[in-house]
Amino acid sequence: MIFYHFLSSLLYEEKFSSSEKRKEGDLIADTIELMQKKTHTVISLQELARFAKLSVSHFSAVFRERTGYSPIEYFNHLKIQKACQYLLFTGMTVKETAASLGIDDQYYFSRMFTKLMGHSPVEYRKRNKTGK
Repeated sequence: MIFYHFLSSLLYEEKFSSSEKRKEGDLIADTIELMQKKTHTVISLQELARFAKLSVSHFSAVFRERTGYSPIEYFNHLKIQKACQYLLFTGMTVKETAASLGIDDQYYFSRMFTKLMGHSPVEYRKRNKTGK
């Protein structure tokens, strides 16, 4: 009987593996999806950990292991990615772009954008606008 259990565990590995990594991976994917939907807001590390139903320290460690970034770093990258889209495809000002991402201080937004992209938002727009 044990032999048959062993054989079936090899054939149906997914059903028999109660791997925490797989569950945590799904939680991280779900958390990233939440982040993508909430780029227009401010979200705390505690809120993200609560969403994933993990402690803040465990959530941060698992998230970094899966993505290579801390949760807040990753969220800021998503915001800057969205900002790039706004700067290239809309006529929104830097202040309007920052506000649409839930960032009240346009100067803080500009510093964050410059740090991640290597150019200020205005320079980025000028360099990447296609013939407009």
